[in-house]
Amino acid sequence: MPYSLLDHINPVTLHVFYVSLFQVTGVLLLLVLLGWFWTRMQYRVNGESPKSHGEDSLNQSAEYPKGYRILWWGLGLLWLIDGLLQAQPPMATSMFVDMDVATNVSSQPHWLIVLLGAGIQAWTSHQIASAIFAVLIQIFIGMAILLGYRRRLGRIGLYVSLIWSIPVWIYGEGLGNLFASGASWLTGTPGAVVFYILGAIWLLLPPRYWQSGQVGRWTRYIMAGIWLLLAVFQALPGSGYWSSTGLYNIFRLNTLMPQPGILLAPIVWMMHQSRLHPVFYNGIMVAIMAYMGLAMLFKKTGKTFWIASVAWLLASWWLGQDFGIVGGVGTDPQSAPLALLFMLGGWHYASQIETISSKRMRTGVRSTNLTTLGIASTGVVTALFLVLGFAIPQVVVAQGDKPAPVVHSRVVKKTSPDSSGHPVSSRKLMHSPKWMQYNASRHQVDLLLKASVNQFGSLAFDGYANGFLTITIPTGWTVDASFVNEQVILKNSAMIVPFSQLRHGGPFTPAFNGANSPNPTQGVGHGVFQHFHFVASHSGRYAVVSAVPDGQATSGMWDYIIVKNVPKPTVQIK
Repeated sequence: MPYSLLDHINPVTLHVFYVSLFQVTGVLLLLVLLGWFWTRMQYRVNGESPKSHGEDSLNQSAEYPKGYRILWWGLGLLWLIDGLLQAQPPMATSMFVDMDVATNVSSQPHWLIVLLGAGIQAWTSHQIASAIFAVLIQIFIGMAILLGYRRRLGRIGLYVSLIWSIPVWIYGEGLGNLFASGASWLTGTPGAVVFYILGAIWLLLPPRYWQSGQVGRWTRYIMAGIWLLLAVFQALPGSGYWSSTGLYNIFRLNTLMPQPGILLAPIVWMMHQSRLHPVFYNGIMVAIMAYMGLAMLFKKTGKTFWIASVAWLLASWWLGQDFGIVGGVGTDPQSAPLALLFMLGGWHYASQIETISSKRMRTGVRSTNLTTLGIASTGVVTALFLVLGFAIPQVVVAQGDKPAPVVHSRVVKKTSPDSSGHPVSSRKLMHSPKWMQYNASRHQVDLLLKASVNQFGSLAFDGYANGFLTITIPTGWTVDASFVNEQVILKNSAMIVPFSQLRHGGPFTPAFNGANSPNPTQGVGHGVFQHFHFVASHSGRYAVVSAVPDGQATSGMWDYIIVKNVPKPTVQIK
């Protein structure tokens, strides 16, 4: 992920996320090892062999197509990659929700917006625990498939992947944006999860469906239907892709993602070209997908078809889907690699039969050696996770709660000492913003606190998060505050709390009488205004937070409120 995003993530949140992930993973691995040794000891005591209980019974079928093996190993590897991507730092913060999940809400029907909103609220209520669960279940699926080729463990992994894929497709991909206006293959429609689901179903089918060629026929018809449907979506006038802004906006959003220049340059070129010649480029895209669909439907799939298909999948994966993982909040490599894997494994190579026995003879690897290697590697990994999870955290926690400062443009440097004699060269004094006005004669300050999303996708107050904004209020002044929730999905509130409560993650109580919006633990929805006022009666360091107990405050939605003896209110940013 881009390191610039780390500047906008609370290190305390990262500490809790990774320490908890290491601890849970270490304990689970230890339980797996203990269970394995216990099972082996029971067999030894009873004088039995694991094979006599059908351990390898799923691996005795004589024949399977080559495509089966391609699909099996491909899905296992991709699930493992997805699990590792889910462990990126933003995944345990509101940044993941707003830069990834919440983008699926746009242009959806009302019933789906309500459904997605409920899912997003449930995730953010336990976002660190949710992120840990997502990492572990996807790594388990990947490892189970990779280590259990045509064994019971692999089939369990496939069944778990089916169960997990359903909520991911609904909440993580918004049903693949099939019901949204402007659905397009360039943005991932119908969703990568569709191919995970179809691939798992294919691998769980009895051998006769593969040996008879039925799987290949089904795959061909399904992919033909998908490509023809996507061609229609791309060609619909209502989608807007024939205009100068339709395709342009897709590519423009990709250019906003932090990524290496070598990857960015072709996207920028395509962005400008699509704005100058939208009809030409959209016509080419419609024609390519229509050709692929018709060719698969009528079995006209020779060398030209595969050259066009691979070129289209690579171009759309790069220019439109931005490789899926660029930007720091991607959870999978997007739809293009999955579509290619499904076409190759489920159709192109689905008729080339291989025998398992001959494959084993060619490898020449003894199963006992693999078992020994697996036990040793699992033991080493378990030890590493236990050390990282229980020993190193005592060092990590010393980082504190402040991210590295960044430079903003709307500032004026102040290098002289403040009234307390301390230099403030590490901060910048901001001109009085529109959302803060004060009356020195009446000793009153008016604040407008807006719960919004900043440019990095973090939930923020007035555009700043993680303490990047500091509002200093003179002791004894009256604060007349207005709060508005500009966040589309999540409910929010505003409360001034002692900074110590933020460090401990709550529960939150107001630092001054009346220093919170009404019903702060329930929050309000999008566009709701609330009013509250209080007297900053005693000096100290405080924080403005959303008191809704969904983890937003600890993931970065907070800023400093300082009350001290100064002549007038000030605003400073890092």
